[in-house]
Parts: sequence; structure tokens; C-alpha cells
Amino acid sequence: MKTARTSVFISYSHADSHWREMLTIHLHPLVRDQHVQIWSDWDMHKGERWQDRIRRQLAQAKVAIFLVSADFLASDFIHAEELPPLLVAAEQEGAILLSIIVRPCAFRDSPLSRLQAMNSPSQPLSGMSKTQRERVMLSVYEELRSVFRPQPGLAEPPAAPLGAASKKTGRLAAAKPTANPPAGPAASPAAKKTPARPKNKPGHVG
Repeated sequence: MKTARTSVFISYSHADSHWREMLTIHLHPLVRDQHVQIWSDWDMHKGERWQDRIRRQLAQAKVAIFLVSADFLASDFIHAEELPPLLVAAEQEGAILLSIIVRPCAFRDSPLSRLQAMNSPSQPLSGMSKTQRERVMLSVYEELRSVFRPQPGLAEPPAAPLGAASKKTGRLAAAKPTANPPAGPAASPAAKKTPARPKNKPGHVG
């Protein structure tokens, strides 16, 4: 039985911890307001079996965020343990993979290069102004807000019987029209709006 994918996994090199801190600050409203779990190895506890915990979190990730740098690409653990299951999850289960290029690196030669990054490899965060970096982080927040936005209810509540009071409002249900209604144009029921299909998003495979 597969684990439900409901969380966010941040993959990064410890050399880029300050970028992870900046990212988690921008994403914190999702944790507070929508109760989204955003996880990185910073959240592990002392004495915890870290490899087992990372594997569990990888299996639960609906979105993975990569903070890509030369140190990230040089990490054998990330290359062997984190990237492969996440790339498979993107292909087979629709997991979303978002890359943020934090420092100049060989991103175009990495397995992630076939997915659209949040910023251009030629414009890493380290070369941006503070305002430009904040805008990239904001775009990641907005992407996740869209992914984890609560879905409105699909079913309409059943109509109350004729003459019966609504439990929620206390109002009487509308009576059926008489057999011989007054002359005049019949009112057409309001057309239901069909929700627009979402646009393609960064990080989707295919």
C-alpha cells in the first residue's frame, strides 16, 4: 500500500543552510494557515534513524524543493538516495519537483535539467539583489499555495422538502409553481460555471 503524498520535502546541501532558512521563512504561512508539513533533515531528532526517516519523508512528499548548487550536485547521498525516488514519483504519481538554483553550478548536466526551474541557471540567487531573491522565494510560496489550496465541496446539499424549514437557516423551502403559472417568459435556471482547467506548472513531468 502506497503512502499518501501530503507534504513538502526540501533537499539541500548543508553548505546552503542559509538558503533553506530563507525558504522556510517564506513558506511558514502554509504551515500555520493550511497545516502543510514542510520537512528537511533539520527537523530530525537526536537518536533518530536518519536514513529511515528520510526515506519515509521521501515517500510522503507531494512536492520536493531542491536548493541546487555545486555542493548539492556533488552530494553522493542526494544523487543516490533522494533524487531517484523523487524522479520516479514525479513520473508515476504526479509529484511536483521544484528546483531553485542558489549558486552557479552544472545544473544543465543534472537529471533535474529536464524540469523547469524556478529561476534561470544563469541567474542563481547568489548573484541577485535581495529583492530579486525574495521574489523567487515568493514564487515558490505561490506555487505551493496553489498545490495545497483546499478544494471546495463538489456536492450541493439536498433541497429541503416543500413546506419544511431549513435546519441551517430556518427558512421555508420554495413551493412548487402552480399548474397554471402566470403568463410571461419562463426564468431560465442559472448556468453552472465549469471550473477552468489549471495551467501547466513548473516542476511537472511531461
